Formats: sequence, structure tokens, C-alpha cells
Amino acid sequence: MVSSSLKSKKSLKTDELNFSKSWLIWGCAALFYCYQFMLRGSPNVMADDLMLAFQVDACSLGILSGCYYNTYSALQVPGGTLMDFFKPRRVLTFAAIVCSLGTLLFSMADSIYIAAFGRALIGVGSAMGFLSCLKLGTLWFPSHKLPLIIGLTVALGTVGGVSAGYPLAWLVEAYGWRQAMWFVAFVGFALAALGWSIVRDTPPDALEKEILKSHGDKEAHLPQSGLLTSILEVIRKPQSWLIAAYGGLMYVPLSGFTDLWGTPYLMTAYNLDKPTAATINSAMLVGLGLGSPLFPFLCNFLKAYKSTVFISTFGSLLLLSAIFYIPGMPLWLLVGCLFLTGVFLGGQFLAFSMTCSLNPLSASATAGGFHNMMCMLSGVIFMPFIGWLLDYAWQGGFSNGVRAYSIAEYTFAFSSIILSLVISCLVIIPIKEKY
Repeated sequence: MVSSSLKSKKSLKTDELNFSKSWLIWGCAALFYCYQFMLRGSPNVMADDLMLAFQVDACSLGILSGCYYNTYSALQVPGGTLMDFFKPRRVLTFAAIVCSLGTLLFSMADSIYIAAFGRALIGVGSAMGFLSCLKLGTLWFPSHKLPLIIGLTVALGTVGGVSAGYPLAWLVEAYGWRQAMWFVAFVGFALAALGWSIVRDTPPDALEKEILKSHGDKEAHLPQSGLLTSILEVIRKPQSWLIAAYGGLMYVPLSGFTDLWGTPYLMTAYNLDKPTAATINSAMLVGLGLGSPLFPFLCNFLKAYKSTVFISTFGSLLLLSAIFYIPGMPLWLLVGCLFLTGVFLGGQFLAFSMTCSLNPLSASATAGGFHNMMCMLSGVIFMPFIGWLLDYAWQGGFSNGVRAYSIAEYTFAFSSIILSLVISCLVIIPIKEKY
């Protein structure tokens, strides 16, 4: 009896030690996701500098920034399949190096075409950021922890988004945008070295057995026999497309506002300097970081995905409508609304758990990649589209040699974000509950 008790305690201690290693390995991937999140939103604090450096209008700047999303989106499905096949450690290390090289090229660009190629390379490397967290989460943790892992991943990623606010804005103002991006590039090389030295693809046998059991898999987890197998497994399901459409529409406020046009809008609407506007814009990302791990708990309480994501969508819709259509609100109220908008937007990431629940463990990265591709397409479409709407409504104002847009012109362009949230509420209806 005593021997059995000691054995049980020893087993428990071993399991805790193994999960400590799981958190460490996931943390390395999450740091890279944090890094690429900062790179994604970096044009937000350099918009005027980039328009002046390359002599472009808002639509062209949107296209330049959207080059990140073009390659990021295109690589999500093949990248997820490669992650399933070649394992996270090698893919993550290579991705961090490519991301850093793209940042270096962007910092040295003397034409918009070279800058666009640099942004595209950043997108190539960044494409593996979230996928590596998702894959390592499924390999090193039981299935019931996946919503929390995804929430915490996004929460840590928003730290990168916040660092693209005041810290990066300060760096740009102090040293110029080129030197600032040069500094940022070398952080990526350090993360590549860290990932290679710490990340491992397979947990210990005892832990792996329990994890596979939690996913309903009784046998050893092996790669697919063919790279196309897992892709077909995901895309043949209509529900995968519905959930992905929801995710893409819900990501528009982040790609269309926070990542590019938020800071310029706040500078115009509230007469703020760049660092202050960037800091206020980051309030949405701070809220996102809080909401992402909170909504899994709400989902567990309600025992339903659909009602939880509807609360997320409807809350975001109401708050963003207030921000866009009630100009001149006190700054404390503006910050509060942006923060709460981010909290509600955090619920959208439950869609990753929803799509993973539809597909086998062996295709988890492919399923996540497909969904993430649809989310990132919002940046491909809406960054230049909002820029085009701004140019369409532009009345001819200039400031420091670049086009200046009024509050009314921004409001007109941001109405497309509101429309996307309305449609996302409707898309939830035909989605089947898979809690």
C-alpha cells in the first residue's frame, strides 16, 4: 500500500516535470510568434515615414504593408503540412532566419519594390509563427488544454503587437525607421538560435501516450504518408470553410485598423503625436492579450463554442461602432473602448479550437494553417482596400508632402470594418456546435 502510494507520487512528480518542459518548449515558439506580431504591425508607426521615403499614397502603402499578408496567407496551408511532415524544430528555426533576413532587406530598401520584397520575406518567415505554437501545443499538451494554449499564444503575441506601439515608435523617432528595423532584425537571429537549442519535436514516451490518448489516438503519432493527404482532409469539410470565413471577417479590425491605419487615424482625430497615438492604439492589443485566454474559460462555463464566439463578435461590433461614429470622445473613454474591443476580439481565436476539433491530430497544423490563411487574407484584402477608400474619399489635403485624410474620410473607410463584423455575426448561424 505504501509502495503503491510512493509510486503514485513519483509518477505525479514526473508528469509535472514533463509539463514544465512542455511549457518551456511552447514558450520558445510563442516568443517567435510575439516577434513576428511586432513586425506585422510595424508599418503602423512608420506610415508617414514610409509614404515620404517611397513617395506613395495610402493605397500603395496598403499594398506594401499587405505584401506581408500575401506570402503569410499563401504559406499557411503548405506551411502547416510541412510542419506536420518535417516537425516544428527545423521549420521554426529556418522561419526565424528568413524573417530576420527580410527585415534587414526592408531596412535597406531604396525603392518600394525592394521594400515590398522584404515585407514578403518577413511574411514567409512569420507564416510559421502561430503554426509552430499550435503544433507544439498539440504534441506536448493534452487536447483539453488546447484552447488555453491558443489563448496564451495570442496573449503573448499581443506583447509583440504592443511593442510595435510606443517602444517601436520611440525607436523610429530616435534613430529613424531604417535603423530601428535593423536593430529588430538581429532579435530574430537570436530567437532562431534559442529555438534550435531548446525546442524538441517529441515528448517522452509516457507523456506522448497520454497526449495521444486525450486526442483519441491509440497508436503512435506518425506523419501523413503524403503531403496532400492532410490538406484534403481539411478542405473537404464545409464546416472548415464556414469557421474560416468567420475567422477572416473577425480579423479585419486587427489587420485593417490596429496593424496599419489606427495610429494615423488617432493622430488626426485627436491631434496626438505619433508615440502617444501608437500607445493608445496598442490598448486594443492589450485587451486582446487579456481576452484571448479569458474566452476559453467562458466557453467552458457555457459549454458551447457558438454562443461564446457570438458574444465576442457582437461586443466587438458595438464598441468599434462607438469608436468610429462618436468622434471626439474623452481620451480615457477612447482607451477604455479600444481595450474592451480587444477583449471581445480575443474570443475569435476559439475558432482555431473549433477547426482542430473537426480534424485528426496528424493534420492539426494543416487545419490551423488553413484557418490562419483565411484570417490573414483579411490583411491582403483590407489593408489596400481601406487605403483605396481613403484615396477615393480624399478631398485634396496635404501634410509634410504626403496626403492628409480627414476624420470623415477615415470614418467612411472604416465602415468596411463594421460591415465585416455584421457579416461575421451571420456566418456563425450555420456553423455546427462541436464543443
